[in-house]
Amino acid sequence: MICAICNNAALPRLKKGNVQYFQCTNCKTLFSGPLDQDGMVGGGAELERNTQQNHERVTRVEALTKSIKKEHVSVLDFGAGHGLLVNDLKAAGFGTVVGYDPYNEEFLKLPESEKFDVISCVECCEHWSSPYVEVSVIRRALKPGGIIMFETSFVQVAEEEGIELEDFFYIDPRVGHSTIFSYHGLDLLMALNGFIPQTHYNRHVRLYRKYA
Repeated sequence: MICAICNNAALPRLKKGNVQYFQCTNCKTLFSGPLDQDGMVGGGAELERNTQQNHERVTRVEALTKSIKKEHVSVLDFGAGHGLLVNDLKAAGFGTVVGYDPYNEEFLKLPESEKFDVISCVECCEHWSSPYVEVSVIRRALKPGGIIMFETSFVQVAEEEGIELEDFFYIDPRVGHSTIFSYHGLDLLMALNGFIPQTHYNRHVRLYRKYA
């Protein structure tokens, strides 16, 4: 098996149910290949997660765009689910807020002419099986110098918690999690697509700026 990020060899690492996951020998990203994503819109406990955490996401977007008048800031929520973060960003007063989710008819269309200051990608990239395709869409949608903000879990989180990958709850084909990035794997994917790592918020929230 060849890693979808760095084209190095990937070896069988573990199975969950009847799904085989492979781990790259170079970047250590874990992946299964395509999984059925039908019925995965918003993920588990979507309302609870958004109610508890969206104020932090709104605050991050405010910090990232503090040099721009708020009414002029444009934000795309990539993998918008049912639009709860979209609604909260609109309520916070940002000028343009758009949601995109290919599995929700309400957010199917991504405006081709609109370019965004910030793109949020919350609990989404772990569902990707063709990451270069997804990141190319994100790159086209960002303004020069724009920021993409990923929120996901990583292979290293299990290691830091002393959890065997076989027991790591985030590796779960039942919820469509086909790719669990390593920090290096996501950094490499973004660098190869024209992004520069920024100061990350924490071990789950990582920022990248598009080359100007």
